[in-house]
Amino acid sequence: MTVPASTPPPFRPPPLPAHQPPWPPPDAHTTPAPAPAPPRDTRARAVLLILVLVHVGVGIEMLIDLNRPDVPLLGDGTFSVLNEDLIAWPLGELMVYGFPACWAAAAVAGLAALAGAGRSRRFTRGCRTAVGVLLVLPFAAVSVAMTNIFVSPRLSTLALLGCLPSTVFGVLAIHRAQRYRRMPLWLPLAAFGGGLVVGGGFGATMGTWLGSHLPNYLWTPGTGAQQLEHTVNTAVYTGAGVFEELSKGAVIAVLFLLFRRHFDGVVSGVVIGAMAGLGFNYVESVLYITYGDGVYANLQYWLRQSLGLMAAHTAFTAAIGAGFGIARQLRTPGARRAVIACGFLAAIGTHATNNLLLRYFQHEVGDWFPGASDAVWVLVVFPAAILLLQGPLLVLYLLLLRRGLRDQAAGLAVELSAEAARGHGAVTWGELPALLNPARRFRVKVDALRRGGGLRVHRRLGRLHAAQFDLGMHLWHASRDEVDPYDTRNEAQLRERVLRLKAEGAAPFPGPDAGVAT
Repeated sequence: MTVPASTPPPFRPPPLPAHQPPWPPPDAHTTPAPAPAPPRDTRARAVLLILVLVHVGVGIEMLIDLNRPDVPLLGDGTFSVLNEDLIAWPLGELMVYGFPACWAAAAVAGLAALAGAGRSRRFTRGCRTAVGVLLVLPFAAVSVAMTNIFVSPRLSTLALLGCLPSTVFGVLAIHRAQRYRRMPLWLPLAAFGGGLVVGGGFGATMGTWLGSHLPNYLWTPGTGAQQLEHTVNTAVYTGAGVFEELSKGAVIAVLFLLFRRHFDGVVSGVVIGAMAGLGFNYVESVLYITYGDGVYANLQYWLRQSLGLMAAHTAFTAAIGAGFGIARQLRTPGARRAVIACGFLAAIGTHATNNLLLRYFQHEVGDWFPGASDAVWVLVVFPAAILLLQGPLLVLYLLLLRRGLRDQAAGLAVELSAEAARGHGAVTWGELPALLNPARRFRVKVDALRRGGGLRVHRRLGRLHAAQFDLGMHLWHASRDEVDPYDTRNEAQLRERVLRLKAEGAAPFPGPDAGVAT
């Protein structure tokens, strides 16, 4: 019988090789491959190690001071911080007695954690938390003492309240710089508090110790008083750039270790770094405003809370945060360490240079403008100096922020479009124009208010957009092999969260040019 040409021949599977039996055999029982073991969580130990290293720096300064050479001409005792001038100041008492007391208590809690290891996980975790609190406590006490609130309570309270509105404005401006996915507000606030407490406390402690023992080490029989003071101040101002940035960088490192899943790239790093610098700037502004019973309060407020609010410490530490943000998107450990080190070097170098040149500026530039009025100094000379010394780093972190936002927009456009093409409903084609355009996204929320939705619908829309961005950024990191190993969320859970929010009524209202689907 002849088969018509239009009919294809019957399909026959190719024969298996003689040496390979059919797989799997019909009666074989397959064993699923074991799931990969989750990575060992060592973040708590790394955080404690960072705090311990910070205290090691304090301990080294104390030992250096204890062993300083005795110079009777300087009129000091055997232990400089215990002299009559400083021991009456609460900051001196905190540094002499507070740190050793907290070290002893932390050692006891640490030994208790080691003794209870393997018996009670809750007890061990509580002991570790106690160690962390005890290591942060002395820095918090020093930060409070820095405000001079024990010396002049009324003036310090007025300075704290006076600096609050401008600082809140800075916090909101930095947080709103995240135009797409935003970190939860508590995380930038934690960076702000860390910069205020650890940065302020460690910087004040190390600066006080340096100013205490350096005259004894630098004095020689032929050194005059003015020359010695100049050398000591130069070293202290340089050390401030080193120790203050190291302490603020330690805060960023702790947050990066614990909450890396919230770091998307350079944008997140710049925001966290700027927040830590803003917290330090807050407590330092109060210190300088209250110095000398507030004789220079107006000038210091203008320089630190108005003109230099987004520069100075905010810009210095934003460079460190940018290094951590870039490291989030690098695969090799060597490249991550290198870019983080570059961030530290940029912040420390710029900070130290700024301190030294501003000091030179205060002493020398007065001869350049002998007839300048106070208004010219405040409105022209000082702003020009800050623009010259701090402007480059301010421009740098703004350019990094702009580049990071563009990278986020490009990555989200790809991943959210792919999600819309899958047809799960978490992201639709109609929603993409608003999600990828902050102005349209704001318009959708405003339309919801105008159409009678109220603040409740406005907040629901905000949560919906945040959940969609969480899904998009998770897909983006997964495509680049950047998923945080400690992040327990997966794609299905994030998608289910978006769908649940839509089912609860977080769907936008239709409107002209809304750019979203109902």
